[in-house]
Amino acid sequence: MPLKRDKVSLARALSKLGYTSRAKAGSYIRSGKVTVNGKTVTDPATLVDIGKDSIEVNEKILARPNTIVVMLHKPRGYVTTSSDELSRKTVYELVPNDLHLFAVGRLDMDTSGLLLFTNDGNLQNKITSPEKNVSKTYLATVTGKVSAYKLDKFHRGIDIGTGTIVKADECRIVSTEPSSTNVELKIHEGKNRQVRKMFEAIGKKVARLHRSAIGKLELDVPEGSWRTLSENEIETIFR
Repeated sequence: MPLKRDKVSLARALSKLGYTSRAKAGSYIRSGKVTVNGKTVTDPATLVDIGKDSIEVNEKILARPNTIVVMLHKPRGYVTTSSDELSRKTVYELVPNDLHLFAVGRLDMDTSGLLLFTNDGNLQNKITSPEKNVSKTYLATVTGKVSAYKLDKFHRGIDIGTGTIVKADECRIVSTEPSSTNVELKIHEGKNRQVRKMFEAIGKKVARLHRSAIGKLELDVPEGSWRTLSENEIETIFR
């Protein structure tokens, strides 16, 4: 029988999860041995949701929240932090704040597009790890003309500073305008401001940057909007 999703006291949660009796649970909690979502909780009356909260006793997992993945269409002008010392707008203002979500990687303030959030740390690591080769697709609007010859450097590998060599998995010119070039490229590393630094290394400036896909998962919600993903959609990230 599935556990009810109503909130219960932490002491009762330990009992419902079969760890100990409700009477004994209080002593475990008050001794600082219990964490909820990674934070130590010492009040047995603290309300928790067994279906959403991660509960551990002495680092033993009792309850792991149901995996939730949210797709956000991040607008420009938002930073990918939960709080900002400069009082700038953050992406956490755009997604539900009651699901214990954290961003999967980040997009800088001037970059728009697909940003994922999840409550599953293992899934987050799987998506962001370079070893998993999960590609991220970007559309960059670059000032001036960009030749195919210069883009070929992205395939061979290019130094973005301090001896850091990165590559593009795929790269192509989508269209050209009188004063700019639209370039689509796929990368799987995701170093800080990597795409912008790649173009800087060939003497070009990125005027606008948009992430359109992660793996085979394509962005399909309006700017500033979000939706949850199905299990099948999560799987498409790794195909």
